[in-house]
Amino acid sequence: MIQPLIQYPDPTMRLISANVRFFNDELTQWITDIRDTMIANDLDALSAILIGIQQSIIVIKEGENYIPYINARLIKHSDIQTHTERSIYYPGISVDVDRYNKVTVVSEDENASPFYRDLEGEAARIFQQHFDYCFGSTFVDRVDRDMKQRIHDHLEFGLVKDGGSCPTIFYRDYFKRGARYVILGIAATFAVPFFASSQIQEWTYLIDKYLIAGALLLMIGYFFYAQYESQQYKQCTSCQTGNIIGTLAFLMIQLAVVALGVFLWVAP
Repeated sequence: MIQPLIQYPDPTMRLISANVRFFNDELTQWITDIRDTMIANDLDALSAILIGIQQSIIVIKEGENYIPYINARLIKHSDIQTHTERSIYYPGISVDVDRYNKVTVVSEDENASPFYRDLEGEAARIFQQHFDYCFGSTFVDRVDRDMKQRIHDHLEFGLVKDGGSCPTIFYRDYFKRGARYVILGIAATFAVPFFASSQIQEWTYLIDKYLIAGALLLMIGYFFYAQYESQQYKQCTSCQTGNIIGTLAFLMIQLAVVALGVFLWVAP
């Protein structure tokens, strides 16, 4: 299905595309929409973000075929050259941009099978331009400060600000930090049996049990809030489910160790 192209000043362009994780019917539909939009607009290449799909998909016309590059990465490049570029996002603007004239790309196809491409000349330049789009970047991010200011002044609303980078602070980290402080506090009580009376040891043991429960609650809060943030910032690698689960598992191991110490050592 033909989709409308994202153009200035739509801030969607500045979002960082997430890696495709599921190679399913939805992916097939995305690729079809990109291809149909390319045909309708007579384009030789198109990134998914340019039709509002925040996924790392680039489709490039090669002869009569439309080849999808999914989760593409540059693994080799050489021979920098300067050429004039135009952007789908900024119609009516052209600038001179330095890019590699030869690149080697590793990517996946629609069946999740990896493949390599050696691109040269215009094909290499087209790929790099659309590769930039996947990371919320356009050619204005590759020009010097003076040229960027001239473009900013020329545009009706100025350059669109970055709206896709990962935030510097994740609120889930407060849950994680709190759980770590509680665990450290519990570990500090291991010294109590050495110098405290039996009554103080009993009180410490009781407090430790409450602290263990508190740490568990903080971890539960971390997990659910991290899931919420992962939906808000899909472009951030730290928001991927595997990283969240890994962090939680590490905290659980730490808590299990200190809990064992509480019941075997601090308990009166």
